[in-house]
Amino acid sequence: MSRQKSETIGSLGRAPARTSRIPIRPSLPPPVDPPERGTIRRWIHGALFDNVGLKFLSLVLAVTVFLLVNTDKDREITARVGVSYMLPDDKVLVSERLDEVRVTLKGPWQRLRKFDEREVDRINLDLRRAQSGDVVITPDMIHLPSGLQVTSISPRTVHVAFDRRVEKLVEVVAQVSGRPEHGFVVSEVKPVPATIKVRGAESTLAAVSAVHTREISFEGRAESYIAETEVVPPDGVDVEGSPSVVVHVTVDEELVTRKLPGLTVAVRNADGSAVDAAKWTVTPAQVDVTLTGTLLSVEKAKSSIAPVARLAKADDGRPREVDLSMDGLPPGIGVKISPERVKVTPAKAAPPSP
Repeated sequence: MSRQKSETIGSLGRAPARTSRIPIRPSLPPPVDPPERGTIRRWIHGALFDNVGLKFLSLVLAVTVFLLVNTDKDREITARVGVSYMLPDDKVLVSERLDEVRVTLKGPWQRLRKFDEREVDRINLDLRRAQSGDVVITPDMIHLPSGLQVTSISPRTVHVAFDRRVEKLVEVVAQVSGRPEHGFVVSEVKPVPATIKVRGAESTLAAVSAVHTREISFEGRAESYIAETEVVPPDGVDVEGSPSVVVHVTVDEELVTRKLPGLTVAVRNADGSAVDAAKWTVTPAQVDVTLTGTLLSVEKAKSSIAPVARLAKADDGRPREVDLSMDGLPPGIGVKISPERVKVTPAKAAPPSP
């Protein structure tokens, strides 16, 4: 009955009873289960190592494209280029020669990497009609591979100076060194030809009277010989014709004079037999001997010679003057005795010593 009453009352205009509303919460996504252990590790491993060949190929292609794009830009390098000269026949270049220049080259890096300065032709300076002064080196004188260009040259100019070319006949002098074997000496050195014709700048040849050969050694020589060599002219001087010469070297035994002072005089009989030295007094008792001959013979004779006073009669007991002779003297040796005569006195008649 009460439910009907409330409905009747509501229908009669009374405000419906306030009803309480329960707030509705927004719907949440269903809970997600936590990832299984090791899933992230397997994902990283797969990203790195799955299809390794394809990934490596992609990396190589990317690097190649990067290098092609970046290495095609123009760059610059420095290189050295040699210089050669074409000179007039009647003149001589007396200024200092420039052997090379430094050039800066510009071009694609791919071409510059393959560039080799040793393959570049030398810069040819044609001076056959040039006058003394500065000669300009221009980029068109340098022949480079296609795609490269010269941006700078250092030095840019070469100073040249000329002198008149002349000829002159000069003496040939053999340049020697060393020493012959002991007892020998070089007595003559004769180049053949004795003179030779040279040519060069007039100012240079004015101070040249002879040219020397390459060095010839006498070391250890004991006989004459012939050496083949060539002349070496000074800088800026050229030999007309062949520079070869033949040098005749004469080696002889060395002749010397040696003085032997204070040799004791021996007394002997005329037949060479010995005499009792105590029975005779020789005045002077010592003499000086000078030997002349080859060095080896004189050195050998020094130990074997002796000055001798020979007595014709050793029993008469009288003082006498005797010519000295030399025992043990080898043939070919000249000798001089000073004094040449000595006084031989029996010991009993010998004057008292001073």
